[in-house]
Amino acid sequence: MNILLWILQTLAALLYGASGVMKVFMFEKVSQGAVFGALPREAWAALGILELVCTIGLLVPAAVHWHPQLTG
Repeated sequence: MNILLWILQTLAALLYGASGVMKVFMFEKVSQGAVFGALPREAWAALGILELVCTIGLLVPAAVHWHPQLTG
């Protein structure tokens, strides 16, 4: 069960990371859709940075044994 949780946690971190990278570094390429017009560029960048922080928060506490109860 522990291995399954680590796999799911890693997959969630990869999804958060990919989404955050696209919003922060590749915004012009992915902003062609109508959805991205709902918020200004700075708001999308802030959301992307938050997603990158969440990516770190999903993996680092358990990986370095610093408050591992914070992760699943």
